[in-house]
Amino acid sequence: MAILVGIDGTGPFFNSTYEKEFKESFVHQIVRDSRIGALDKKYFRGPIGPGGGMPEAIDGGYNFIMKRRKEGNTSPILLTGYSRGAMGVGVIAKYLKKENIPVAALLMFDCVDRHAAYDFEKIPDNVAKVLHIRRDAKAGSRESFGNDGTKFSAPTVYEEKFYVCTHGGVGGTPWKAGKDQKQTDIIDEGVPDGKTKMTFAQDKIVSARIWADVKPFITDNGFM
Repeated sequence: MAILVGIDGTGPFFNSTYEKEFKESFVHQIVRDSRIGALDKKYFRGPIGPGGGMPEAIDGGYNFIMKRRKEGNTSPILLTGYSRGAMGVGVIAKYLKKENIPVAALLMFDCVDRHAAYDFEKIPDNVAKVLHIRRDAKAGSRESFGNDGTKFSAPTVYEEKFYVCTHGGVGGTPWKAGKDQKQTDIIDEGVPDGKTKMTFAQDKIVSARIWADVKPFITDNGFM
């Protein structure tokens, strides 16, 4: 089978609220519904706004993999992450390179560089395959966020796909209209980014398309 680790995106402080909002995020679905046995897969919630919780997720994922290795599991390693969580699993891949441990596949949903303690500009060459799903600038979403994990070198095989979708939609958490909002209203992401160029309805549709499009990579590489 495989060893699978996923780190999700930034969200609310309280776990109960986070679990509700990220219940159907792509990373959560992949880890939750994977046929990989419970002992060989681990899901970590993402950090809170300022970045707290990121070191714990990174160290937790790395230690989980090393523990399974020491216990004799030499199965392929699979990593997936969303937003800063994608950066987090990328850092795990860098740690594994130092141990000469290969990563079979890395699936990232709009990896962003928003943590002063870590750098993941370049994917380490111990990663065999990468699929990076990114928001298209045409969506006008999270324009203050810079992307990470976009550089690579052989033998890594890197593919990226762009979608006109909000940062939230790319991760499987499309924006939802509030009580006094309509599906045709433009999404406002608040400070510092403000209004996007996407409606709630458009965000939901494109987010669903992303999930359909990543399914071949997920199944072909043994994530689910």
